[in-house]
Amino acid sequence: MVILSRFWNLTNKPLHFDESINGWFALQVEQTGFYKYDPYNFHGPMYFYMLQFFDFFGGRNIFTLRALPSCFSALSVLIFAFSFLRSQIVNRAMLFFILLSPAFLFFGRSGIHEMPFVFFQLVFAVGILRWGEKQDNLSVNLLLVGLFGMMMLKETFVLTLSSFAVGFLFLGRKEIARQFSVSTFKNSWQPRSSILLVALLIFFVTFFSGFMRNPSGLTDFVRAFLPWMKTGVGESGHNKEFLYWLKVISEAEPLVFLGVIMAFVGLFMRDSALRLMSAFSLAQLLIYSLIPYKTVWCVLSLVWGFYFVLAMFLEKFWQRWTRLRWVYLVGIFLLLPLQLRSDYLSVYREPIAMTHPYVYVNSTYEFKNFYTLLNKIFAEQPALILETKQIGTKEQWPWPWFLYGQPQVHYDLCGRTQHPHALFYICDAEDKSIIESHLDEPYMKIVMPVRQAKAASLLYLRKNVFDGIYHGDYQVLTPAGDK
Repeated sequence: MVILSRFWNLTNKPLHFDESINGWFALQVEQTGFYKYDPYNFHGPMYFYMLQFFDFFGGRNIFTLRALPSCFSALSVLIFAFSFLRSQIVNRAMLFFILLSPAFLFFGRSGIHEMPFVFFQLVFAVGILRWGEKQDNLSVNLLLVGLFGMMMLKETFVLTLSSFAVGFLFLGRKEIARQFSVSTFKNSWQPRSSILLVALLIFFVTFFSGFMRNPSGLTDFVRAFLPWMKTGVGESGHNKEFLYWLKVISEAEPLVFLGVIMAFVGLFMRDSALRLMSAFSLAQLLIYSLIPYKTVWCVLSLVWGFYFVLAMFLEKFWQRWTRLRWVYLVGIFLLLPLQLRSDYLSVYREPIAMTHPYVYVNSTYEFKNFYTLLNKIFAEQPALILETKQIGTKEQWPWPWFLYGQPQVHYDLCGRTQHPHALFYICDAEDKSIIESHLDEPYMKIVMPVRQAKAASLLYLRKNVFDGIYHGDYQVLTPAGDK
C-alpha cells in the first residue's frame, strides 16, 4: 500500500516549474560532471546528484523527476516499521499518520527537495527521541545521518536545529544533565560512529566542492545564509501573512490542526519526550509564521512534528487515561474523512483540484495537454524535432528542460525578435500585435493559461502540422489577416 500510494498515477498533476528547474540542474550535472553549488540557489547539491542518478536509469521524463521524492516519501513511512522507538503505539501511529498525510502524499509525489529533506528531518528526530530513551550508539548514528542529510539538501536545516534547541529548554535541567553528560557520550560513541562520521564528511566535501572541481562551494555553504536570510524577510512575491500556515493546515491537513491544539497541552506534561516534541513543533510553526517568505511546500516540515504529538498523546490515552481513550480516538476518526478528502482532491482526483492550497503556482492542465501532444507528435514525426520553436514569454520554464537537446529552440521575447516559420510560438499577450504581423503562413491561435496566478499566454501552432491534431478551441490566422 505504501508503494502504491506513492507511485500510482505519478504523472497525474501538471509539471511544476520548480520540478523542471531541478531537472535542468540534473542535466547540467550530466553535462559537466559535477554540480556547481550556488549560494543564491538555497538548495544543497545532493538532490541534483541523486536526480541525475535516477535520470541515468529512467530517462528524462516527469515520472523520473518524481520517482526520487516518491522513494523518500515511502521511506518516511517505512522508517516507523522499524522499532527505533520504544513505544510500538507511537511507531504504528506515526506510520498511519504519515501514510495518509496529504502533505507527505502531495509533496512526496513532487520533484522538489522537500521530501528528501523531511525524510532526514524524521531520521534526526527519531535519533533525538531514541537518545532520550536509551542514549545508545544507534541514536548517535541516526542523529549523524539525519544532520548531514539535512545539511546537504536545504539551508533551512538551521530552522530545524533552532526549533529543537527550543524543545530542549523544555526538558528541564535534570533531564538535560541526564541525557547530555560527557560519560553518556563516551559510552554511546563507538568506532562505527567514527567511520560513519568520516564517510558523511567525505560526502559533504565531495558534493559541495563538486568533486573538488569547485572548492569554493565549501565556503559558499557558509556564505549562503546571508542571501537566504535576506530572501526570507524581503519582498519576493511569495510573502504571506502570519496566520498563513494555520490557514493552510486547517484546510489541507485537519489532523495536524488537532495536533497544534494538543501541543499546547503537551508543553505542561510530565513526559519529557512529549514536552520536547510539543515545544519543537510549536517553535517551528512560530518561526515559519514569522518569516514573510512562505512557499506552501514548506508545510511538509511543519506537519510531522504535530503528528508525533498526536501519536504520543495516543499512547497516554491508551495506557493511562482509558476513560478518555475513545473520546480521543473518535476525535481523530472524525477528522480522518476530511484528511482523506484532501488526499483525493490534491493527489488522486483526475484532474486534481487546482484550488487546493497545496497546488501553488503550478502549471495548468491546458499546458499539460499541450506538452503531452508535443511528446506524441515528436515520437510519431521525429523530423519535427529539427523545426524552429520560439518560447517568447518572460516566464520560460519548464521549456528549457522539456526541449533540452533540441536544435533551433529560441528564447527571444516575441515583442523583440521573431524567428520565421516556427513550428510554434509561445508569446505574452502584450506582444500579440507584433508577432501576428510577422506570421507568414497560416497559424492556429490559442489563448492558453500556462501557470496559476499568471496572465494567459498566446500559443501559435503552424496549421499545416497541427490541424486535425489539436482539438481545443483556436482561431486561424493567415498572413492576410484574421479569419
